Amino acid sequence: MQRSRETRILNFICVMLVLLAGAVRLLGYYYGTFSYNSIIFMFFTASAFIWIYQLQRRLVQPDVRRNLTVCALMMIFWMMLRTIKYEFLPDGSFTARYAWYLYYIPQTFCVLLMFFSVLHIGRPQNRPISRLWNLLYIPTAIITLGILANDLHQLAFYFPDGLAKWSDCDYIHGLFYYISVLWIVVLFVSILLIVFVRCAVPENRRKIWLPMIPLALAVIYSISYLFNEDGLIVITFKMPEFMCFIFAAFMECLISVHLIPSNDSYGDFWNTSSIGAGIMDNNGVIRYKSEQSVPVTEEQIRNAEKNAIFLNYGRVLLKSHAIHGGFGYWTKDITEINRLNCELADLGDVLAEENAMLDAENKLAEERIKVEQQNKLYDDIARSVTPQLDRISNLIDAPSKSDETFEQSMKFACIIYAYIKRLSNMLLMFHQNTYIPSGELCLAITESLDYVRLCGIKVYFDYNGEGELKGEYALLAYEVFESVIESGIPKADAVLVNLDISSEYLNLRIELNNPNEILSKDFMKDKVKAVGATLDTETENKTEYVSLYLPLGGESV
Repeated sequence: MQRSRETRILNFICVMLVLLAGAVRLLGYYYGTFSYNSIIFMFFTASAFIWIYQLQRRLVQPDVRRNLTVCALMMIFWMMLRTIKYEFLPDGSFTARYAWYLYYIPQTFCVLLMFFSVLHIGRPQNRPISRLWNLLYIPTAIITLGILANDLHQLAFYFPDGLAKWSDCDYIHGLFYYISVLWIVVLFVSILLIVFVRCAVPENRRKIWLPMIPLALAVIYSISYLFNEDGLIVITFKMPEFMCFIFAAFMECLISVHLIPSNDSYGDFWNTSSIGAGIMDNNGVIRYKSEQSVPVTEEQIRNAEKNAIFLNYGRVLLKSHAIHGGFGYWTKDITEINRLNCELADLGDVLAEENAMLDAENKLAEERIKVEQQNKLYDDIARSVTPQLDRISNLIDAPSKSDETFEQSMKFACIIYAYIKRLSNMLLMFHQNTYIPSGELCLAITESLDYVRLCGIKVYFDYNGEGELKGEYALLAYEVFESVIESGIPKADAVLVNLDISSEYLNLRIELNNPNEILSKDFMKDKVKAVGATLDTETENKTEYVSLYLPLGGESV
């Protein structure tokens, strides 16, 4: 267990501040000649801010730093509440009682933040934990609110003499109090299990005993508090002070044994590294240098930033890179590389160059063919969806000033976007294979109808049959469907679609009630005729009937 000298000094100062606070309490208890609560608060506040500085300096993951920093601030809030209660509020008053109840906000939420911190172990810095863990705020809030509302039910603390004569020394613990204690115990046990399981270094797992020492002290204190309130440990440290120390000591132990990742002792790690590297500051002083690093000068390090430098008669390669506050440099022994290069040169450099040129030409030809195929495919897709893209562009470039009209325009844009996406997918399938599964056509219609439903239009879709369709047949059916749907928006109030596919035919029937536009009899006449299909459109009582019949001749299955 290695820690930097600064870490050891600051941790020692924090412990001494806590011990000084206990000594001040003993002096005040036995002599009572001065007000000691404010002094104790200052000691604990100073210790907490030192710990916050430690967290910001040593912890690698930003979320862990944030959680534990908030935890430290809540400890300060806890000590502030206690100081206000005993220094500025009358004993037995309503405000003093609620200041006491407020203790349980930092007490309960600190442990939850500590639990959230260990969940980041083994995860990348840019990958947050699942949001489902935030559900743990619910039981924590319920426990806290239950204690804050104790005056209404007295299920956390029961006062035998009533609220008017309450005392923080004469009460009986109730259900909510024991639930809060159990919740804290469960979270502490969970923290130990998580750090033990997720620790990537087996050697660090053997040090799990160290963070258990503060927990053991907490158990000893709790037993003494329950059975001997006049004991020395209870007189020296009151419950809020002791618990703040235990919370911080527990997390610090996890950090110190590297069960929680930290950047402490990086200098020792650097010095014993097997690589040849070092760090030089802007003044030319080498601050860190591994044992495997060869002697280098300031001028060599600065020059190696632009071009690699060869040392030791070309046997060592030196490179450097500018970093914040100086330069990082590294060396590499290239003796073996030089020997292999000489052998390769003797075996035939010309042959290697020719092979490289042939390989490059082959790859270039392959890439050219691939690019041409992709460009053709993208051109086909762009050409097919150009009307829809223009329509979306018009909707975006000229938004309506009316919120209702704007909302309808955006819903209509969603319908068009779904068609563009699905049609593009089908075109990709068509270019890879001449057949498209009928299920893909069904999924495309289903997704489009889902967005139609957002426009407040009643939708019904019925699908029968399964098999493989020629690509042009599936694309034509989907285009007919989209044209009918777009012509009906926004006035239409109901649409019924029936898709029937067999080995002999494809039949797409659409009924559109109260459409915005009535399709002409020559609607898509040329495209339908080109594949031997028939398309009929009729209008009766404000209902438009569109039927596409496409003979397949046994090719769909």
